[in-house]
Amino acid sequence: MSSVESKVAAPTTSRRRVLKLGLAGGALLLLGGSGLALYPPSRAGGAPTAPLLALDGRAFQVLVAVAARIVTAAGADPVAIAHGVDRALSYALAETQSDVRALLGLFENALAGFVFDLRLTPFTRLSPSAQDAALESWRTSRLVVRRTGYQALRKLCLASFYVQESSWPELRYAPPSGLNAAAYDDPEIGTPEWIEAQNKVRGS
Repeated sequence: MSSVESKVAAPTTSRRRVLKLGLAGGALLLLGGSGLALYPPSRAGGAPTAPLLALDGRAFQVLVAVAARIVTAAGADPVAIAHGVDRALSYALAETQSDVRALLGLFENALAGFVFDLRLTPFTRLSPSAQDAALESWRTSRLVVRRTGYQALRKLCLASFYVQESSWPELRYAPPSGLNAAAYDDPEIGTPEWIEAQNKVRGS
């Protein structure tokens, strides 16, 4: 992944924790971090293909399932999207990484699923239509932490997908080949030697 990908996909943080909105939000995220589920997350969506940098295996599997329902464009690879989010999170504060892991745990949590959606089946083991219904429940929830959590995961997944060159044809965007990899990764850019060389080119 190029440096521009990490900068585009990396989540921003503020002085307040993005996801912990009020006492109810904090309690829900603590519940998500408890890992309560009747079954381990399903690995049907695909296992990690590289070492994880910010997420654990459980959170990664939930994210793969979420990405598969959020990014439905042709050629979208939920595992690749989840890895992109994981790489982006590796640049975030440890506090933010912990919040996202807890948020993904809350999606999978059996008790939370029963309380809010009357279901005991973990998110990763639901049918695609039931997963869509669960995501819609999060999107339209009266609880700010659920709505905010849904939007955070949605934006991370979409950014992870659309920053990849393989997604650009879907947008009918055709930059020069290799632009995303080559245009921003030159370690000499901005150094005194590079500036001097650029001045010489302009003066010639």
